[in-house]
Amino acid sequence: MTQDLLYDQIPINFGFYSNKTFDNFIVGNNQDLFDTLKSINSENQLILVYGSKSSGKSHISEALMNLELINSICINQETDFNTLSILDCYDLVVIDDIDKIISNHKTEEILFTLIDNQILHNKSVVITSTDKIETCGIGLSDLLSRLLSDKIFHIKDLDDENKIKLLMSYCSERGLVVSEKVFNYIINNCSRDLFFLCAFIRTLDNASLSMKKRVTIPFIKKAISKLAS
Repeated sequence: MTQDLLYDQIPINFGFYSNKTFDNFIVGNNQDLFDTLKSINSENQLILVYGSKSSGKSHISEALMNLELINSICINQETDFNTLSILDCYDLVVIDDIDKIISNHKTEEILFTLIDNQILHNKSVVITSTDKIETCGIGLSDLLSRLLSDKIFHIKDLDDENKIKLLMSYCSERGLVVSEKVFNYIINNCSRDLFFLCAFIRTLDNASLSMKKRVTIPFIKKAISKLAS
């Protein structure tokens, strides 16, 4: 990026993430998954969700933790397994990106015990993974069998219309006004990968604020040209 798209200081703080709930989850072609997750309070179940990076897995995990449940726990890459109470019973256990957590036999045994304890107490577990669970290199056969024992969903990619809805929501939460015409131009001239699109919007947001410019198609053209150079 050349000098006219660089910025030294952003006038407001962007060090925040939006509050992810099921109300702002873009469903797209994932209605069955959405309905199943919404019924998590009334139906005890083991749900495995897998999908590519930026497909919405972390949104689902955070939305589940934002449900009005008294005792829930989310296990992810930041979890200290040495302090995890695996014999406790929770209203809901969420295991986010299990493929990134599994590192050794001990970790697999802990996860199996935790999941099995939930099932014995008729409580729900939701697990997410980037890849199909069969390809994650799980060595503990009991854990693999348990993960494949109930509901399995593959998050389907959003079509262009729903990607624009997501980007519009993302911009709205950041206080950035961008027309649908501009979004269509972005979709048609950039990578359609959602992770890239959100990062691109963030870059445009910061640059437009520091330069005090509106996000227009000419501005987008210039940004794309500079980023590609």
